[in-house]
Amino acid sequence: MLDRRRHSNRVFAYFLAELVVVAGAFFAGYWVRQRMDAFWAMPVGPLATYGWLLPASLAIWAAFLWFPNTYEGFRSRSALMHAFTAAVTCVLGVLVLFAFVTLFKMYYINRTMIGTIAVCAFIGLTVTRLFARSFLTHYTQKGYDRHYVIVGGTNEDALELARTLEQEQGAVFQVRGFVSETPEGEGREIGRWKVMGSYADLPAIASKVPVDEVFLLPVAGSLESYLDLIRQCESIGVSVHLRLSPFEKTISRLELVEAAGGDYLRFTTAPRSDAALLIKRVMDVAAAFLLLLLLFPLMLLSALLVKLTSKGPAIFKQERAGMNGRLFTLYKFRTMVAGAEKDRAKLESQNELDGPAFKMKDDPRITGLGAFLRKTSIDELPQLWNVVKGDMSLVGPRPLPGYEVEKFEPWQRRRMSMRPGITCLWQVSGRSRVISFAEWMKLDLEYVDRWSLALDLKILLRTIPAVVRARGAY
Repeated sequence: MLDRRRHSNRVFAYFLAELVVVAGAFFAGYWVRQRMDAFWAMPVGPLATYGWLLPASLAIWAAFLWFPNTYEGFRSRSALMHAFTAAVTCVLGVLVLFAFVTLFKMYYINRTMIGTIAVCAFIGLTVTRLFARSFLTHYTQKGYDRHYVIVGGTNEDALELARTLEQEQGAVFQVRGFVSETPEGEGREIGRWKVMGSYADLPAIASKVPVDEVFLLPVAGSLESYLDLIRQCESIGVSVHLRLSPFEKTISRLELVEAAGGDYLRFTTAPRSDAALLIKRVMDVAAAFLLLLLLFPLMLLSALLVKLTSKGPAIFKQERAGMNGRLFTLYKFRTMVAGAEKDRAKLESQNELDGPAFKMKDDPRITGLGAFLRKTSIDELPQLWNVVKGDMSLVGPRPLPGYEVEKFEPWQRRRMSMRPGITCLWQVSGRSRVISFAEWMKLDLEYVDRWSLALDLKILLRTIPAVVRARGAY
């Protein structure tokens, strides 16, 4: 039987080894930066100045290494994926350190020193992971620590599953053979494997050959009919994977959760990694606070100009529909004349966007300054406060007014299963250049279905040139 405790110990050993690498990157980063003093106006200074950076870096990197399931499927990942996850971890780590240094006004800290530490950490983590992956693959190919599998079923799906398992990167799985639902066919060959018996023979088979896991592919009967077999496997310590064929065509992910004293299968389309969502929230708050501090002079100037150039409040407030329909007050710099919402009905016939949302390039309600604020996206900056409050995220589907959401088709409401954001795939795809409302909604659903911290980072990086070029902004 596969030793789960040994696996957990190995994962924890990886984790500790990578923290040692991060600690080494701290000293390597200082050494490299010190030898680059001639190229920078500000010398790096003595190592003691950066003493607090070592425990801070270890704590930050530890969080980003452990909580997002960094070590899940370690052997099955490609070299490129290992390098990518190391890069994401280091980028997030350096952003948190930059935010910390800026918030607490530690101007004596050399920023290039922090950047050099991150680069060294990336190189160290990537090399360490590739070495560990190579060693584990070699170790497994020699027959150690393999997952010995029996496939329950004898049809084409079962054969395809057996082939897929053995082709997994890292040579983790070795298929022993098949078992059938009925006693007939024992000894028959399917592909390069044999039928070892029926479902009822599984305990006897496991007593003769090593078996770690059983993959069952039901073709008939209710799922309850497999309960006895699952209990038999449970009694001998063999893990069972039961394929839920009737639910495979749903777009929801399945999770087994405990609630109200019972176990339930939960069907959800929202991201399921609580740790990654927590990191997203921490990053949102840290980045929003930092941007509010840095951009405060610009926001103050914008508010004064809005107030001086047209009648009405500087900040426009509107009720928007957030996550799963929660209503909140969204803040923007006012870009239209006061009371513009009342005149919308007169302009509905000139809407350039099909669907319930309203977009009009030459909207007569927009002020001269408002056109500039929209073009540069400065009007969106007050929404950083919405991010801090928890109404919004930096990245997510754009929140729409409640009266527009009421006109959604049922499939379009799924975009609201994540916290709304300031920027999104629609934003970086040209904003108002996407004139099909259905296309806009599909971009939002693509974001929800593909969400990851890496995707958020990619969208944020694409937002900068999109704002600078003002593509489709009006």
